[in-house]
Amino acid sequence: MFNLRGFDMNLLVVFEAIYLTASVSRAAERLALSQAATSHALARLRQVCNDELFVRSGQRFVPTRVAETLFPQVERALKLLRTGLSEASGFDPAQSQRNFNVSIPHPLGPLIALKLRARCAEVAPGVDLRFDTRTMPPDMAEPMRDGGIDLAIDWLAIEQDQFINQRLLNETLALVARTGHPRIRAAPSLEAVRAEEFVWLHPRGPTDRRPEVARQIDGLGLTFALKVSEALEIPALVAATDVLSLLPASVVSALVANIGLSLWPFPAKLAPAPIFSVWHESRRNDAGHRWLRDMVASEFTRQAQGPVP
Repeated sequence: MFNLRGFDMNLLVVFEAIYLTASVSRAAERLALSQAATSHALARLRQVCNDELFVRSGQRFVPTRVAETLFPQVERALKLLRTGLSEASGFDPAQSQRNFNVSIPHPLGPLIALKLRARCAEVAPGVDLRFDTRTMPPDMAEPMRDGGIDLAIDWLAIEQDQFINQRLLNETLALVARTGHPRIRAAPSLEAVRAEEFVWLHPRGPTDRRPEVARQIDGLGLTFALKVSEALEIPALVAATDVLSLLPASVVSALVANIGLSLWPFPAKLAPAPIFSVWHESRRNDAGHRWLRDMVASEFTRQAQGPVP
């Protein structure tokens, strides 16, 4: 691993400027340096990298293959450093250039993501929000610890000391069938429900880590025709077939009218389905991250508070 001790970080700024301007003289102007100082910095960086980095082609300095490989990493590192320094004294959404990765494996995840992007464009146009609506793996701690995921809105808490789990809300699971189902035409009995086939989610991790409601469903004696990996698969399957399922009641207002679903109270008392906002404790005092989680929590609870059947 390269030893940064004694390495002049200003060389990376010079490298970035030459790459972007394709010229030593224009890079010097951009950095308010003399051309001689810029050329000297490039010579030092060439020595460190053991590569020419840029070769002259007419009036332009063209990056070598090594420079092409190096630039995205340098640009990313400098952006993070600039953002961190600029936000050390506070976070200004209107001026920030930060990137955030948010996981929302919920049936309303894509809808909430689009709402958040629109809201962000209004108040923080330089902030880049990226979303993943896939179900997280059982051990989702690793990508969150490493910074690959900044925030997760999930059914499962991470029960480790380094993580913070904030309960956003408790959702009510309701029975869902396609509109016009041949047998489910009114609120059914538990016996009628047990005579049908269901589509449900594969378990994620050990049973003792799953919410109480998931363990209850396993013990109801239901017949599962199919188990899928993503919650987003369930509404389409139910709308197109006679299988039943259970979905958060919040999907009523968002999905029922659009794809032909009917929801009924489930004919047995079920525990609530908790929804958590999860993040690594290293971001506890990060003003930008606090802004992110407040905005996501506000939009999520607003979208997810649908009518209970």
